[in-house]
Amino acid sequence: MQSIATLSLSLILALSTSGAVFAQSSATKDMNMKDMDMKSMQMANMNSASSAKMAIHQATGVVKAVDTAKGTVTLAHGPVKSLNWPAMTMTFVVKDKAFFGKLVADKKVTIDFSKLGAEYVVTAVN
Repeated sequence: MQSIATLSLSLILALSTSGAVFAQSSATKDMNMKDMDMKSMQMANMNSASSAKMAIHQATGVVKAVDTAKGTVTLAHGPVKSLNWPAMTMTFVVKDKAFFGKLVADKKVTIDFSKLGAEYVVTAVN
C-alpha cells in the first residue's frame, strides 16, 4: 500500500513539474526577437568555465602609441599581478572605439583587459 502511495506522489510531482516547464516554454515561443539589440545583452547561459576564461586584469602605464585604423593601443605598463607579468611594453586590442578618446600618447592610464582568444582586449579605460 505504501509503494502505491509513493508511486502516486511521484507521478503527481512529475506531472506538475512538466506542466510548469510547458507553461514557461509556451509563454516565450511567440516572442519576436528580430529587432532586439543582442549586443548589449549579458550572456545568461555562459557556463562557469567560460566565465573563468574572461578574467579581468588591470594595468597602469603610459600610452606609447595609438592606432585607430588597426584598433590597437601600445602601453608601457607596470607589473600585472593577476597574470604574474613583469613591467613591459605591449599592444592591446581596443574593440570599443569610444575608448580612443581616453587613449592619448604620453598619457598615464589604467586599463582593464581580458584575454579573448589569442588577444588581450581593453575592456575599460580610467
